[in-house]
This record gives sequence, structure tokens and C-alpha cells, in this order.
Amino acid sequence: MKIAVLGANKKLGQKIILAAEKSKISTVSIVDSFTDVVGDGAVVIKSIDDLTYNDVKDCHYVIDPLSFFKISKYSTDNLPLWHILEILKDTDTKLLELGSSACLYTDKSKTTFVANQNEGVLNEFEDNKEELLCLNTYKRLQHCHNVKWSVLCPPLLIDDSTYGTGRFEFSNEILPVGVNGESFISETDFISATIELLKTVPELHKCTSVRGLN
Repeated sequence: MKIAVLGANKKLGQKIILAAEKSKISTVSIVDSFTDVVGDGAVVIKSIDDLTYNDVKDCHYVIDPLSFFKISKYSTDNLPLWHILEILKDTDTKLLELGSSACLYTDKSKTTFVANQNEGVLNEFEDNKEELLCLNTYKRLQHCHNVKWSVLCPPLLIDDSTYGTGRFEFSNEILPVGVNGESFISETDFISATIELLKTVPELHKCTSVRGLN
């Protein structure tokens, strides 16, 4: 397998590259400068808006850890996601978006998204305005049928200060919550889950959720 990672010299991108190569997955780092590039794979130094399909045509997946995780950095119409959808249109290269818990349903009835449940409320993890931006982006993405995309959504909290347990479980489009109400994963385990999902092949045009296990 071969993957291309957007923003591969940023914190999350670096970790994805290193975890992928540890799992014997070939990598292509998509970066805007050679600064802080990690791993042994190929490097493409370009603005995302300047990418063409030729830059990723040998890859099975393009991984986008920017559009949702850094959504407040971009205007809604200038997310990296939209350009990547254009260049992957009607191709066999798949897109894996690292999404947001805002895009998950609150329960099995699938009537309310997490972002809508918290509308008008600030929780301790995330400004609701950002949650609504993520949800609106996901709803717009759902109208794209000519790209083989999938989304991996974390639980409510990603902790980048704790060690991973190496244990996690995938679920469907519903927010994953433990028996004690916890909805948590370490950043390390979220990266591991990203690599594991690639190996098991994520469901197309859907969200997959994941949470950490103790």
C-alpha cells in the first residue's frame, strides 16, 4: 500500500507518516516546504492548491488531516478538501478524511448530530462554531459521489499528552461512548487507528468512528 499525506510536516502528519512506514506502508509527504519532513518516502513540495493527480496517482489513499482538524484556519470554501476532491474525481485513488466528532450522530436513532446537540453551547473541548463548520463541511462532502472518500471521526476528546494503550474499537456513524460515559482516545491510538482502518478498508461515503479502550 502507498499513501500520500497532506501537511506531512505538521505534527499530526508527521505521526501518520512514521506510523505508516512502521507498518510497511509506502508514503508520499505533501508539504509546502522541506522543513520538518520526516520518514523515508517521497516528498512533494507544493501548495495543496497546486497539486495535480500526477502527484498522487501511484497512491492507494490520500490522507487529509488538515481540513477538519484545522478548519478554523481556512475559509469554508478554501479547505484543502475541495481541491483534493477535484483532482481525485473519477479515479481509483481513495481519500481518507480525518474528521470530527461533530459529524457523528448522538445515538442509534440517527436524528441528531453531535454538532446540533451542542448548538449554542460551548463545551470544554471545542467551540461550537467550529463543530458546526465541520458538520456543514461533512454535509457538503456527502454530495460528492465521484470520489471514493471515507471519514474517520474521533470521539469527543483526543488527548495528545497521554500514552496510547494500543487498544481501540471502531464503530459506525454514531458517537462512541463507553459504559461510564467516556468518549476518549489518545492521539497515539488515533494515529494507530488511522493506519489500521486503511488496512481493513473503510466504508465508502460514510463516517467510521473510533474510541480508545483502557
